[in-house]
Amino acid sequence: MIAGHGPHGASQEPSHDGSWILRRAQPTDHDAVVALVFDILRPFGIDPDPHGLDADVMRFGDADPSVDEFVVEAGGRVVGSIALRDRGDGTGHVSKFFVDAAVRGRGIGRTLLEQAVAEARTRGLRELDLDTRSQFEAAIHLYESTGWKRGPDPQGVCDRTYTLRL
Repeated sequence: MIAGHGPHGASQEPSHDGSWILRRAQPTDHDAVVALVFDILRPFGIDPDPHGLDADVMRFGDADPSVDEFVVEAGGRVVGSIALRDRGDGTGHVSKFFVDAAVRGRGIGRTLLEQAVAEARTRGLRELDLDTRSQFEAAIHLYESTGWKRGPDPQGVCDRTYTLRL
């Protein structure tokens, strides 16, 4: 895991086999993360909504002290992302957790999720939550296998919620 809480930096954590690295996102990652997220949504039949549900990805890389963002890079390109927003009340929200289909099954998603949880603990947060879609079966399996508890099903495009007590 990348140590410490602080501004976007160049800290990196390589995978066990050295084929990818986890690092804090930088402003220059914005376009790559937007493309990653939108390219993953489309095969699920989901039209990206940059002014609505996906507005947070349009701010990816912006300097915001309440948000920690991480990416995984493989072969010189961004292949995974995650964001953690500290609400300032002891809770946090995880979003923009996406991994390119071509690199799934290599521990990238688990590493990103573990990093967000570690960062939340560093911030002293007590609970995390997230919204997702039932279509994202691999992500749901990961949440459930790492202790996240399913919450009430909301109405709308995101039809599942999960929480994690820290």
